[in-house]
Amino acid sequence: MAEAGRKLSLAAWVWVLIAGLAVFELVAHPLIRAATPSDESWEAASAFVRARYQPTDRIVAAPSWADPIVRSHLGDLLSLRMAAPSHLAGIDRVWELSIRGASTRDEPPALEEDFAGVRVRMWPVSTDDVLYDFVEEVEHAEVELVAGDGSKFCPWVSARPAPGGLGRGPMTPKERFVCDSRRPWLWVGATVMPDLELRPRRCIWQHPAGTEPVRVTFLDAPLGERLVIRGGIDYNGERRRNHGPVTLRVWIDDRLAGELVHHDGDGWSGIDIDTSELALERAEVRFETTAQDPTARLFCWSASTLQGAGEE
Repeated sequence: MAEAGRKLSLAAWVWVLIAGLAVFELVAHPLIRAATPSDESWEAASAFVRARYQPTDRIVAAPSWADPIVRSHLGDLLSLRMAAPSHLAGIDRVWELSIRGASTRDEPPALEEDFAGVRVRMWPVSTDDVLYDFVEEVEHAEVELVAGDGSKFCPWVSARPAPGGLGRGPMTPKERFVCDSRRPWLWVGATVMPDLELRPRRCIWQHPAGTEPVRVTFLDAPLGERLVIRGGIDYNGERRRNHGPVTLRVWIDDRLAGELVHHDGDGWSGIDIDTSELALERAEVRFETTAQDPTARLFCWSASTLQGAGEE
C-alpha cells in the first residue's frame, strides 16, 4: 500500500511538471515573439542603411549569429573584401544592425535609429589608405614550388572548384595556381577562411609543402608607410592544437623584411613592417611558407601596403 502511495505521488508530480511546462510555454511564447523583430523591422532597417550606403562602408551584425539575416537583406552590397576583411584599412564607416541590445563597438555612434527591435548604428572610422591589396592582385603574382636546388613554376589554371566545408578546409576557387596535381591541397589562390573564432577572412591560401618553401612573388608592388600582414589556419585545423607551426617569411627586393611564425592557438594574427624608410615607391615582394610537418597546415594570409596611421 505504501509503495502504491509513492507511485501515485510520483505520478502526481510528473503531471504537475507537465502542467507547469505548458503554462511556461503559454507565458513565454508571446515574450519570445516580442523579442524577435519582424521581417518588416529588418526590411525598414535595411532600407535605411541602403539609402546611405557608400562603397567604402562595412556592414556588420550584432550578435554575430544574426549575420545571415543581415546578409539576406543587404548581401548584394557586401563585396568579399568587405564581408571578410583582414583589417579595417580602407573602410570609412561601419554600419551595425543589431538586436537584443548587442553591439560590436563600445564608443557612441554618430548615427542611431531604431526600427521596432532592429537598431541601426553608424560610426565613421579613421583608417589607412590601401595602396595595394595582395589578395586582390594574387592572379598577377608568380608562384613557385621550391625543391632541392631548383624550383618549379605553378601555372594559373581554371579548374574544377571544391566547395570545402566542415573538416575539408575553405572553398577551392575555380581559378588558382596549381603546384602539384597529386597533392590537391597544394595550390595558391584567393579564398575565404574561417579563423579560430569562426570569423570569415578573405585571404591567400598558401599551404606549406614542407621545409622547402612555397613561394609567391609580386614583381612590382607599390609600397607605402607600412606592410600589414595577417594570417591564420583554418578553424578545423587549428582548434585541435596538435600540429606544429607555420612560418611565413616576407622579402622585399631580396631582403628579409619580416617573419610570421604561426602556432595553433594564435588565431588571426600578424606583423606590421615599417616600409617608410626604404625610400622605395615600388618593390618586389615575396612571401614564402614552410613547415617542419605540413600535415593539416591549412594556412591562409592577407597583406596590404598602407599609407597613414589609422584604426586597425
